[in-house]
Amino acid sequence: MFGNSVCSYPVRGEFGNNQYRGNCTGYIIRDFVESYLKSGGLFADPSIGGGTSVDVAREMGLDFFGTDLHSGFNLLTDDFKTVMQREANLIWWHPPYWSMIQYSGNQWGTEANPWDLSTMDLADFCEAMIVAMMNIHDATEANGHYGILMGNMRKNGQYFNLSSMVERIAPGRLVDEIIKIQHNCTSDSKRYAGNGKLVRIAHEKLLVFRKDKTQAIYLLHKLMQRANNSVAMTWRASIRRILQASGKQMKLAEIYQAVKSYADTRQNNHWRAKVRQVLQDERFFHRVAPGLYELQTA
Repeated sequence: MFGNSVCSYPVRGEFGNNQYRGNCTGYIIRDFVESYLKSGGLFADPSIGGGTSVDVAREMGLDFFGTDLHSGFNLLTDDFKTVMQREANLIWWHPPYWSMIQYSGNQWGTEANPWDLSTMDLADFCEAMIVAMMNIHDATEANGHYGILMGNMRKNGQYFNLSSMVERIAPGRLVDEIIKIQHNCTSDSKRYAGNGKLVRIAHEKLLVFRKDKTQAIYLLHKLMQRANNSVAMTWRASIRRILQASGKQMKLAEIYQAVKSYADTRQNNHWRAKVRQVLQDERFFHRVAPGLYELQTA
């Protein structure tokens, strides 16, 4: 288990497919489980990738549920709790570090999947992260924990602090921040022209959150106090999560009722018009009939 807030694993161990790029060591997952899993509780991973968490759970004899986009589960359209058929005491999530590594059409499959976070532009990636984290939060049992391992990246000379973004927008109470030292990175051997003084990124953050009894959709007003996001993005994310959690077609009046508690925090007298405007985005919403909507999954 974690002895302090910094961890280092020079050897990755025999966990998962070591040819699957971006795989983390199973030792950090084992320490995570030993530090936070309640005895007998369900441990889950919605993005198993190369199978590292699967191997850790098997070695430790855990009650485990694992799936992935490449297995047919979509964290952005499917309700994780419904798929598991119960809540988990502890959830591990190691998402893509935006576009650092493309997974669909590269690590798995023959073409890019539009629901793959690693294939999105930055704005869509940030919104998808909000939807995914609300889904994970709501699939965690009360007083249970979920952890997100996230790294930062440089691209075209810019530094993207993805771990801080997760810390600001994730629902739940942040209880621990574990700094993981990186070893044997592909970028270690690269030389960058004109950047002799470049400070190379050699760490990731495991951010651990505790779930309270409140659904994530009702925590969005708190997220807005921490996150630097556009109002439009957050409205859309909230409605996406409402339809995702329902798992069915919803009448406009039902959507109004579900979003009202969040709308009240926005102090917007015209919030119903805002909801109708957001629902016109055909990338994410399908109008089945006048006043009847469902989440776009195609």
